[in-house]
Amino acid sequence: MQLLRLYLFSCIFTSLALSGTDGSLKGKVVDDSDNPVPFANVVVGDIDLGIGAPADVEGEFFIINIPVGTYDISVQAMGFAPYKIEGVKIQMDETTKIKARLVEESIQAGEVVVSAEKELVEKGATSKKVTIGKETIEALPIKDMSSLFDLQAGVVKVEPGTAGGEEGRSERGLEEVHVRGGRTGEIAYMIDGMYIRNPIYGGIGSGTRLNLFAIKEWDWQPGGFDAEYGDAMSAVSNYHTMRGSKNFTTKLKYESSIVGSVLGNEYDQLRGYDDYNWGFGGKLPLPEVLGGLYFWFSGQSTTNANYRVYEFDDLAYQDGDIGNAVNRENLVVPWDNVAGFRGFGFNNTSDWLANISWNLLNNKLRLNFSYWNVQNHLKPFDYAGTFLYWDEGQNEIFRDTERYSFDINHSLSEKTFYTIRIAKFTQSLFQGVRWRDSDDDGRPDWFENRHGAGESSNSTGQLMSDPYNAYVVPYQFSGAGQDTIRYILRDGAGP
Repeated sequence: MQLLRLYLFSCIFTSLALSGTDGSLKGKVVDDSDNPVPFANVVVGDIDLGIGAPADVEGEFFIINIPVGTYDISVQAMGFAPYKIEGVKIQMDETTKIKARLVEESIQAGEVVVSAEKELVEKGATSKKVTIGKETIEALPIKDMSSLFDLQAGVVKVEPGTAGGEEGRSERGLEEVHVRGGRTGEIAYMIDGMYIRNPIYGGIGSGTRLNLFAIKEWDWQPGGFDAEYGDAMSAVSNYHTMRGSKNFTTKLKYESSIVGSVLGNEYDQLRGYDDYNWGFGGKLPLPEVLGGLYFWFSGQSTTNANYRVYEFDDLAYQDGDIGNAVNRENLVVPWDNVAGFRGFGFNNTSDWLANISWNLLNNKLRLNFSYWNVQNHLKPFDYAGTFLYWDEGQNEIFRDTERYSFDINHSLSEKTFYTIRIAKFTQSLFQGVRWRDSDDDGRPDWFENRHGAGESSNSTGQLMSDPYNAYVVPYQFSGAGQDTIRYILRDGAGP
């Protein structure tokens, strides 16, 4: 493929993250009379997770360094029935508070199970924060994670290439998200606490899509964030990726426009939409002395045969209109030659994520490696731009993204831990206009339309070759007697 213009960049970032991806749990254990139960054992999740702490003499406990997610909290104490609180949410950089009310074993046997309830007003909260879990994300009618921005208050997401959008963002394949009037580059986008964004233009776009099954939880904070998010001016978006668990899990989801196409819907026939989502993970069977080794793999492949599909009126340009009387009356131009639905551009994207987690020393030491890859081939269509009917001259974009990350989480004591995160983010772009060469003779159509094959010309008298015949190429007669043929190999003065 030949390109008229070429832009290439590859940027690599390696940094030590300051933003957190864990939360903490605080609470008190009491009996029926609201008296503290000292030295009760509190466990987060199951024994396999290995996170917990004993209550103190006042029945109070505080557990730090808990990965974000939803857990069942188990509480046990001598002389009391086992107690469990189901569905407790641990959120990034926040302390969740609970209260466990135990029942004496002599009064009631068996385990006591209650459901956690979210406080209507979070004490100590100084800003708004939205947390959406994987169950909600998978149930929402969205095609990719960028659609979540549309559901948030104070957010305006402008479709690329439509009226009201910033000039040039469509042809670069960039998302345009505004939070409370802020610019698109003022949002801090992160995966597991590490920044991801287009290194040239800022923000995210066609090459930074993360598949739906790769998300464990999404945190959205529109303002009021701490200084640890130094370059965030409008909002902070943080994706927490999936990790494997002790149970093997598989997921599969497929969406397509084929049903509407078969039923004769012209819109579905043109858009040619197919979307595959898959994911699987679990725990590898290793000896207990080697700790727990978990894995998660997920991916998404999306095909759009046309980037945009529009319905035009029934008035089209007529080639055989003598004197152009009908065309002038219908107010149509030569390039408006198709009535009804028309498709423009295309958009094909595939991405996949791999996570490997290794828990050692009774889960006091957690190691995690992840790899994320995105491949996008996009030909956008700028409806608000100049080339309303011209699809062939639009930019084509090849954007590839790779991200490697490695983090170490080590709990030194019940109140002390440290986390080290290292990530390498690379995004490359190949952009330009594809030359159309109908007869595959190495000379694009525009070149043969500009230069004649001898004295050949079109109906207006302009010299031109034949772009549909490989045996007819641009040439001129030269020499004193015009007896020499000189083939034209360059346009104008050339380089």
